[in-house]
Amino acid sequence: MFLLLTRILLWLLIAVILYNLFKKVIPKEYFTLLGGLFLFGFIVVAFFTPGNNAVSTIWEVLSFFLKPVGASIVLLGFALRQGLDKSKNQVMAALLILLLASTPFFSNLLAASTEQAVVTPESAAAQTASAIVVLGQGTTQPDEPPRTQIQLTDTGDRILYAAQLYRQSGNNPLVVVSAGPRPNLQGNQDQIVEANDIRALLVQFGVPQTRIVLEPTGTNLRTSAEEVEDILRDQGIADNRVFLVTSAYNSRRAQQAFRSVGLNNIVAKPTGFFTVQPGTTSTVNQWIESFIPSVEALTVTTRIVEEFYASIYYYLRGWQAPAVV
Repeated sequence: MFLLLTRILLWLLIAVILYNLFKKVIPKEYFTLLGGLFLFGFIVVAFFTPGNNAVSTIWEVLSFFLKPVGASIVLLGFALRQGLDKSKNQVMAALLILLLASTPFFSNLLAASTEQAVVTPESAAAQTASAIVVLGQGTTQPDEPPRTQIQLTDTGDRILYAAQLYRQSGNNPLVVVSAGPRPNLQGNQDQIVEANDIRALLVQFGVPQTRIVLEPTGTNLRTSAEEVEDILRDQGIADNRVFLVTSAYNSRRAQQAFRSVGLNNIVAKPTGFFTVQPGTTSTVNQWIESFIPSVEALTVTTRIVEEFYASIYYYLRGWQAPAVV
């Protein structure tokens, strides 16, 4: 943690030094042009090499201001700079963004728009498949001190669901685990590649190790889809029915991304729903609590916003195939 903080502070120091140096040497009009060219160049590089670690880090910084918390911070920063008396609108906008984004009622509406679309009669009725693909990136934390075992994250239910699907299928399907190296971990190769930990958990949950194949290089949906397609093609089952296990909020994009590489018989098996299906009845307490802001609701809203941006990017790259009717 100390090393990471030191690196961040060092990069900030270098950035401040370069900024002041360029500001003194380069005329203001050219400095603005240079900044615009740099931003345009970064966008081009990020568009064509999204898996690059440096690009991903810079994008995380820049896209922060496009999310609820980041947008609120920017608006409040402008308000402080101009004086609160002259910028009441910015303050109100910041508060409104935070209020809506952290209200469970609003976050549930956003989540429902993405989650309910992936539950189709086809996905509900399908009970068997030749393969089960688990998108496992970020579902576990390694057993590094002080941890004494592999830990599941809030998306770890994908692993549990994949094991459940395997046990229910009865036809010994192939289980493909797609999870690349952990981006912020160095050291033991077995711990760096998250797919190894997921395989160990699946074996504990009753999936035979001989039926598990690892895809240890995919860092996003597109690269995972390409690598998994190669594995299934080598196994001779690429044209058979394949279950795709991931969180409900990104199941639609995941399914379309896999179809875009030629896996047309892919069936989404979503898990980790934030919402419930229409028709259920909420208690009075649940209804009241749905209008009380919470950190959990803010997290859900942020994830849905991130998924919206990712869907736009995949659409622009042509990585989202239309649904097969």
